[in-house]
Amino acid sequence: MIEAATSLPPIVIADLFGISPSTAESWTKYANDSWTQYLAARQ
Repeated sequence: MIEAATSLPPIVIADLFGISPSTAESWTKYANDSWTQYLAARQ
């Protein structure tokens, strides 16, 4: 699902996986997030 979220629009993901559009939008945000904030917090 993460791979799909990086390359497909949220509405397509919602239809493909049978989830709500808002959930698909959240997945695309998670998939496109950068690890830089996490790594900076760890230091």
